[in-house]
Amino acid sequence: MNSQNMTRDARLRAVSWEALPEAAERMTGPDALMLNMESASNPMHTLKVAVLDTSRRGRPVELAELAALLPQYLGKFPRATQRIQWVRGCSARPYWVPDTDFDVTRHLDERRVSAPGRRADLDAVLSDLAVEQLDRDHPLWALTLVHGLEGGRQAIVVRVHHAVADGLAVLNTFMAATAEPGHAVEPAPVAVPADDVDTRALSRSARAESRRLARELPALVKAVRRSVAQRRKVENADRIPKPLTARRTSFNSRSGATRVCASADIPLYAVQQIALAANTTVNGALHGIIAGAIREELIARGEEPGASVTIFGVCKDLTSSRTYGNEIATSSAYLRSDLADPVERIVATGESCAAAVACRREVGFELTEKLSTYTGRLGPFFRSVAADLMPVVMNNITTANLPGPRTTRWAGDVEVVDWISFALAIAPADVNLTTYSYAGRLSMGLIATPESMPDPAGFLRRVSAAVDEAADALGIRSMAQEAS
Repeated sequence: MNSQNMTRDARLRAVSWEALPEAAERMTGPDALMLNMESASNPMHTLKVAVLDTSRRGRPVELAELAALLPQYLGKFPRATQRIQWVRGCSARPYWVPDTDFDVTRHLDERRVSAPGRRADLDAVLSDLAVEQLDRDHPLWALTLVHGLEGGRQAIVVRVHHAVADGLAVLNTFMAATAEPGHAVEPAPVAVPADDVDTRALSRSARAESRRLARELPALVKAVRRSVAQRRKVENADRIPKPLTARRTSFNSRSGATRVCASADIPLYAVQQIALAANTTVNGALHGIIAGAIREELIARGEEPGASVTIFGVCKDLTSSRTYGNEIATSSAYLRSDLADPVERIVATGESCAAAVACRREVGFELTEKLSTYTGRLGPFFRSVAADLMPVVMNNITTANLPGPRTTRWAGDVEVVDWISFALAIAPADVNLTTYSYAGRLSMGLIATPESMPDPAGFLRRVSAAVDEAADALGIRSMAQEAS
């Protein structure tokens, strides 16, 4: 590009941003994709669960306390007080603007389970909350305080739309909202502008950006071609599934709007030992263990346990401290549920996961971000049309695995004894298993449709059994027993 064109493009970009009010922010392509994927039968909010032990303070947390306390800290998290603003010319990618009518009590409610509420009772509440979609007229989050859990414990369940934050951003939010024992979180009071943003300025900005995107389209097409060629040349490409080649299984059943949730945990130490003995990563070992659970699940359903395919997100920057936004790109890997030998299964799955991550890092993230800017509505449309019709699918299960804190976190004198994350069950791959390491355990949150996963708690028991199977096969059973 010559200097004259560079000067012209820079000038046009400046015009676009100068027309944008300071308090407004255009939704990024990845964020808008998450927003547009939502429908009446496809909720796009995630669930983040903090299980609280209030024994040190000697009394439970009350909803009124949260209503008084939260505004003192929500200033740390910009999206907490921003709503969506649609204006003419930007329906696919609206704006984040301040909610000048922000009222924290609008985002709070509470539930009670019959004491002593066990994990299954909490999971039942989560299944209900998983389909209660958020009010788009206000910031896209809600908090539910759950009473009656075993041992006098409580749970805080936060529903947050995936347009607001991906897994890393939510983890960073959790870390910023809690502290190590004996430490306090610095207050950051909410400051909401009194006046609404001028929508005419937003329209002018959107039109200017649309003109810029139109000019950049030929360059995008060339970038796509380069990316396709680059993917073909990456090392170990044969270990990475090609798009739309996964055979349908009962994990990809035609489904409706209902969701089911289940939670459990496995010892982190046991998975680390398996990874060390199998000469793979913790991520590879974990996915190999999940492959073992899938194999047993398919056999129990009377299906042939062929190789399964997972899609998982790779973070652009794991060191980032951002508390909002989606900066991930997806990768796919084989879960070798076709292999009967647990050691072979873990090694082969680990190799595929490693190749998938390496490919994503080599190809990069920028193209994914740019494409979603142009296809904010097209992707969701084709998914909704083809989800139940395609004879093959992108993946059989969706997974996520993120490293969390090594010790429990605290909110004042309240200990967070467990931290569980549930992502999205999106057809045609309606089974999603998210794991976070937390205080020496791998905490698992499984969300699915009942058609694709009739017994989610039973599947998580299969995951635990697959840990034992792998440890036995690798000769480290005693270590796994000690860790548990």
